[in-house]
Formats: sequence, structure tokens, C-alpha cells
Amino acid sequence: MVATALVLVAALLHATWNTLIKFSGERLLVIACMDSVALLFVLLAVGFVSLPPLEIWPWIVASALFELLYRYLLIQAYRVGDLGLVYPLMRGLSPLVVLVLTLVFAGEVLSPQQIFGILLIPFGMLCLLWQGGGGDRLPWSMLPVVALIGLCIGCYTFLDGQALRRWSHPLDYLVWLTLISAWPFPLLAVVRKRAAFSLFWRTQWRLGLSVGLCVLLSYALVLWAMQLGSIAEAAALREVSVILVVLFGMRYLKEPFGRPRLIACGLVLIGMFVMKL
Repeated sequence: MVATALVLVAALLHATWNTLIKFSGERLLVIACMDSVALLFVLLAVGFVSLPPLEIWPWIVASALFELLYRYLLIQAYRVGDLGLVYPLMRGLSPLVVLVLTLVFAGEVLSPQQIFGILLIPFGMLCLLWQGGGGDRLPWSMLPVVALIGLCIGCYTFLDGQALRRWSHPLDYLVWLTLISAWPFPLLAVVRKRAAFSLFWRTQWRLGLSVGLCVLLSYALVLWAMQLGSIAEAAALREVSVILVVLFGMRYLKEPFGRPRLIACGLVLIGMFVMKL
């Protein structure tokens, strides 16, 4: 029950920061500010956490690389697609990736009911390919990008979960992971858009601070939840954020809410209840 509550709060935070990124026209600058805030917090915390054992570093580095690729692809996808279409498609694939990796490589035992509930989520996301999910269609050229984002999410989620099975210090792990993954985008913004980055900080620092805090808290809660329970189940439960994002997109970005998006949200809810009841 504690793990479920942690994941659901993390889902709310995750939906919030993705909505803020989509809402902004300068997504590179928002992500750069987000990472700057995260980097500042972990630099303050690094003196209070323990150093990971040597065997944990490959997991941390691999997870950080998938995180960086995920951020880059996210910027590309949000340029052309609705939040309520891109986000569910990319998030819907990740539980399937985690499920496969967990069953094949981690030997984690899941009940048939849990597996069925997890599978309902990506199948629900397929509804969004029907008539553009009720709104504008996502260009077919972007589908491989969205699929690759889902693969990245699934891979870093699996890597994080396996690392925490071997070193059960979620806060310490988050600090070292963030130290590796949080500096490239701020550096890129300084090199390529220094004046715009400086102006963005002066005028929209509240947005950067909000997104950065949401990212850190949501990640910390998911890591904690994966340490307490099933990695695959935590990854699937986190996708309740899909429902929140569709609603946020409709409310704040004036995106349509067609029948396919309604069906997709319904299947996410059903999958969640099948897993937990």
C-alpha cells in the first residue's frame, strides 16, 4: 500500500512537469533550467550521502545515458504532437519494456493477474493511434521517436530498479545519478543560447524551479517504491499519470478529448485495478 501511494504521488508530479514543458515554447531552456535546479540540490546533498559501491556505477551510468536520450527525444516529440497524444504513447510502452526485461533478466515472479494488468496499459495506448486520439494525428515519422522514448523510459526504470536491489539507498542513488545526468542540458543551453537562457532564468525562474522540484521528487518517490515492491508493477502504476496528462492537456492546453483518449484512460485504470485488487 505504501509503494502504491508513493507511485501515485510520483505520477501526479510527473504529469505536472511534462505539462509545464509542453506549455512552454522554449522546451530546451525549460529542461536546462529543470536540470540546473536538480543539479544545485544534489550538489548541496552530496556531502551527506554515501558513495555507491564500484559495482553500482555501471548501472548509474547506463541509466543516466538513457535519461539524457529521453530528454532529447522528448523535446523533439513535443514540438509536433499534442501532450495528450505524445505522453500516453511514450509512457504506455515503458511498462511493457520493464515487464519483458524483468521477466527475462531479473527473474522476478509476477502473478498472471499482475501481468494481465500491466499489458492492458500499452494496449490501451494503441487506441491513440486511432484517428489521432480524437485530435490531430501524430506524424508517422514521429512514431519511431515516441517508441524510442518509451524504450528509454523502460530501460532506465529497469536499470534503476536492479541497482536498488543491489544497493538499497534510493536517495543516495538519486544524488549520484543526477550528478551525472543533470549537467549536459544546462551546458548546451549556455553554449548555444546563453542570452536566452539568462533571460529565461530572470523572467521564468519560478517555472524552472517548479519543474526541477517536480522531477526530483517524482523520481525519488518512484525509486523508493521500487525498493519496497515489484519493479514492473511500480512502472505500470506510474502510468496513471497518463490520465492526468490527458486531463491537463484538455484543461490548460485546450487539447481535444476524443473517444480514443477516453478508451485509453479507461484501460489504464482497469489495468491498475486488475493489478492491485
